[in-house]
Amino acid sequence: MSANHFRVDGDKIDSQAEFLSREKDKIWKNLLYYPEIFGSDSRKPIILKEKTFIEISFKDTDIKNIRFINCKFIRCLFTGATVTNCEFTNCRFEETNTSKIKIQRCLFDPACFSDNFDFINDTNIAIDLYHSLYRNASEEHQPEHAIQSLYQMKKAESAHLDYKKNKKEIGKIEYYKKKSAHIIYDFISGYGLKTIRVLRLLLIVIGLFTLINYALSSWIFSEEIDLSLIDSIYFTCVTITTLGYGDITPVTSFGRLWVTIQALTGFVVLSIFLAAVTNTALRAK
Repeated sequence: MSANHFRVDGDKIDSQAEFLSREKDKIWKNLLYYPEIFGSDSRKPIILKEKTFIEISFKDTDIKNIRFINCKFIRCLFTGATVTNCEFTNCRFEETNTSKIKIQRCLFDPACFSDNFDFINDTNIAIDLYHSLYRNASEEHQPEHAIQSLYQMKKAESAHLDYKKNKKEIGKIEYYKKKSAHIIYDFISGYGLKTIRVLRLLLIVIGLFTLINYALSSWIFSEEIDLSLIDSIYFTCVTITTLGYGDITPVTSFGRLWVTIQALTGFVVLSIFLAAVTNTALRAK
């Protein structure tokens, strides 16, 4: 499914009244909307509930003061459109081109576009859309939408690297360098926007070090110490958090080196976690 299309065939519509009259069974289909404005100039918004728009062109249209509730937009064109003072509640977009769309003073959940892009041919359009959604959500103080829009924009940028590689617009070395950075950054912290992923990383690190400490306890401490699995978990957590109670301490050279590596790793992971929390808080403002 691709949103990378720039033409819709249908009947030319010269007025909003004519467009509204063409609704059949809550569906508008194969229409080219030519008026400059679609919406309401009064304080009272137009409410469109459970409507379906199929292959409708709103190219270069000012869409304003409309509440879309449970609406579907399928293979539509919003290229160059400006959407102002609108609400999109539980709406869904499929194969809809939003190239160069401007979104301002809207309540617009980025999840509406979860099925809209294929991230193969649509990466530029997706980046542009999510950037517009992020800017709108930030200005309208919608933190959850702002964070999700920014995350989806980063995912689209990662997919765009694949597109550039396939088109031979980027060399292999540069591609693998940038792509690996995206993959690692996304896995570790969701581009600094998902603290839950840092907690996941911390649990992975604790679990891995716990198993190694348990398996190599005689190399780290001494053969006389019988380290249980609970003791290993306790020792790992104390080391990673750099608390250093000292009740269980390494006595071998290998053990001291290995504990140093664990402490440094814990410091890095905790720093990433704090950075992710700070970044999320700042982006949410």
